Amino acid sequence: MMKRPVAILLAALLLAAFAAGCKKDEPAAELPEETTEAPWTYPTLPEEPETEPVEPTDPEPEANSVTTTTTRTTTTTRIPTLSGSAPSSSATTTTRSSAATTTTTTTTTAQQNGGNALNIGSQAEALSAFNNAAQKAAGGKAGFAKSHMITAQGWVFDQEFLDSVTIPGLSSFIDPSSTLSAALDAALGKGMRTATAVKGTANALMETSSLAMSDLNSVTWSASGGVTTVTLNVKDGQTRQEKRLFGNNRSTGTSPIDKGPLGLLAVSIYDHMDADKIFGLVKSSFSFLNVEPYDIQENTSQVKFVAKLDSQGRFVELRATYNQTINLKDIRVLNGIQSYKDNKGSSTVTVTFDNFVY
Repeated sequence: MMKRPVAILLAALLLAAFAAGCKKDEPAAELPEETTEAPWTYPTLPEEPETEPVEPTDPEPEANSVTTTTTRTTTTTRIPTLSGSAPSSSATTTTRSSAATTTTTTTTTAQQNGGNALNIGSQAEALSAFNNAAQKAAGGKAGFAKSHMITAQGWVFDQEFLDSVTIPGLSSFIDPSSTLSAALDAALGKGMRTATAVKGTANALMETSSLAMSDLNSVTWSASGGVTTVTLNVKDGQTRQEKRLFGNNRSTGTSPIDKGPLGLLAVSIYDHMDADKIFGLVKSSFSFLNVEPYDIQENTSQVKFVAKLDSQGRFVELRATYNQTINLKDIRVLNGIQSYKDNKGSSTVTVTFDNFVY
């Protein structure tokens, strides 16, 4: 007898969400000014011209060498939010000017371009080189470009939940599943975003790494053209966050990916959203629908870090890829009157760091 009024209220809330665009038109919160050169941008906005990672070369040393100094000049243009568009953001254009100076000192090839590849002889040494590179980049406040791509594979909702929020006569153009999927994808940051970290400035776009051999399935490495490539295959992870009637919420499970260098995606959104972060995001993003999470589960699989290092053990490029499944195992509406179980979504994530400046 309770389900009929609950269904009516849920349908009204869903209609309100649809009319409001599920908050998709609100400006996205920007990263703190001190953490990044430009906030995240969506692919529908002008993109920065792509540049290839700087690969070390092996020129012969000369007695009178020519050193080129490159200066970056960055102009940030604020783009206003348009109705029905992606959240407001900024497009960043980077130009370069070069000045050549002649020196009379004789430098070695290693000093000029990084020289030969790293001398790695074991898996432990390869992992150590990876962790050290993360320290040099994140701890050393290097500058770099970053892109983050989330490709959602779709959501499967509790059928009783969908039945409850189906609006008679309006379902032909307000599909509950599509509307809820779009709202969740937007909240979790689906799509491509990019950012630039300024050299010498503290930021949360990349973290240091504390990965250990026990966190990995395998470690491989290879060298070519003065660049060493280290590949880490990280173990799967599972995290869970539960609301408890008395006391604090309970967090369980571990995810080895969190010990790696992945950092911030946007304010309150991270390169890897574990169950605790998803729990808080769902609670804040859908408070206007009176939706409250009670049990959130999250899994990561096929986690891989591929790092290209120069002869000084610094990142030339770092790419992370992984698959993620999210289960809104128990969400409740209208102050817990109605509970819905096992609403599942999956996605693939690719995060790339390149154009490093040390």
